[in-house]
Amino acid sequence: MSGGGGGGGRDDLSPGVGGGADQCGKSYIAPINSPKAAVLGPLAAGAVLDVDVLTSGSSSALVVKDAAGALAGALTFLGYLTVINCIVQQGIAYKATIQTITGGVYTVEVAPL
Repeated sequence: MSGGGGGGGRDDLSPGVGGGADQCGKSYIAPINSPKAAVLGPLAAGAVLDVDVLTSGSSSALVVKDAAGALAGALTFLGYLTVINCIVQQGIAYKATIQTITGGVYTVEVAPL
């Protein structure tokens, strides 16, 4: 019997070297939490929202806003803390494009500009 060989690397799971710009280039699919019907109601799939960070004391929240700056809701997803860091520490701007609307659930793609 022959051995099965050593395991290859799992490069697909490795973070980018230094975790810098590579991490800030990723996009994410996530629902908008606590969606504001007054802001999101008139919008359709394909509409683009601004992604921003709201800071209160030592806490930061990732939020989406419409073109007028009205708060549309919050975002939490695996990787959202990285997005907050990219916005605050590196000045990277992000957008959230509405992908689907099902009932009151708005799913967006969050991506750097």
